[in-house]
Amino acid sequence: MNGQVFPLFENAHVLRTAMLTALRDYAFEYGRLVHEDYSDGIVSGCALTTTVDTITINRGVIRYGGNLYLITAPLSLPYYSTDNWIVFKLEFKDEAKKDGYIYREVEIALSDNLELTNKEMELCRFKLQAGARLRMKYVDLADRNTEFDTLNTIYAPFAAYGVSSLSPDITRTFAREAIAYAMDPVDTVFCLQALNARGAMSRETILFYIASRLKAAYTDCDNLAMFEALLTILNQIKDNGEREVARRQRQRRQVIVD
Repeated sequence: MNGQVFPLFENAHVLRTAMLTALRDYAFEYGRLVHEDYSDGIVSGCALTTTVDTITINRGVIRYGGNLYLITAPLSLPYYSTDNWIVFKLEFKDEAKKDGYIYREVEIALSDNLELTNKEMELCRFKLQAGARLRMKYVDLADRNTEFDTLNTIYAPFAAYGVSSLSPDITRTFAREAIAYAMDPVDTVFCLQALNARGAMSRETILFYIASRLKAAYTDCDNLAMFEALLTILNQIKDNGEREVARRQRQRRQVIVD
C-alpha cells in the first residue's frame, strides 16, 4: 500500500508472516526510496584511515546497482610501496541465495590496474615510495592531489542526484579556504551550499559554478578536471583577496602622508 503500515506486536497476539513481511519490506524499501534518484557511489560515512602499514574503510553506506550496501564494521588491508599508482577499491560480488537469505557482499582490494570493471568502485588511490608512510592529513586543497605518499580521493565517486560527484570533503575544504577572502556573490552562494550540503553536491551545481566563475562554456568533465578547476578558482580568490588587502594598506598609508 501507499503510506505507512506497521504491525502491532502486543501481548498474546499471534505473530503472523504478514507482520514480519511488512517490517522487512519497510526496512528494505525505505533506503532505496530515499535515494531513488541518486547515482551509485558513496552515500555517507566510509571514511578512510591509515596506520603505519594498513589502510581502512570505516562504517558507512554505498549505493551500487540501485541497492544500498552497509559497511557495518571497518575493513582493512595492508598496503605496500611500489612507486606506481595503487587503487584501493570495493569489489561487488554476485548476488547469492542461501538458507532463506539474499547475500550481496563486498570485498576490498588493492590493485595496480587503474581500469576498473563495472563491479568495482574506487575508494582512493596512492603512489607510495619505499620507506614512506601513507598520509591522509592534508595541508590545504592543493595538497589533496600531491603525487607521492598521499591518499587521493579525487577519483572516488560519491552518490549525488543523477550523476556521481566529488567528495563533499573536497568541496567543503574549498569553501573553508575561500571564505577567508573577499569573494564575488557567486562564490559566496557556492560556498554556502558546499558547507550546508549533507552529502555530495550535485555534479551540475559544481559544473555550473565552474563555468560561471571561469567564464567558460558549461561542459561535463571528470572528477580530476573539476578538482583542478576549483583549485584554479580558489587561487584566483586568494590572489584577489591579497591584492585587496595590499590596496587598503596603500590607501591607509596615503591618508597618513596627506
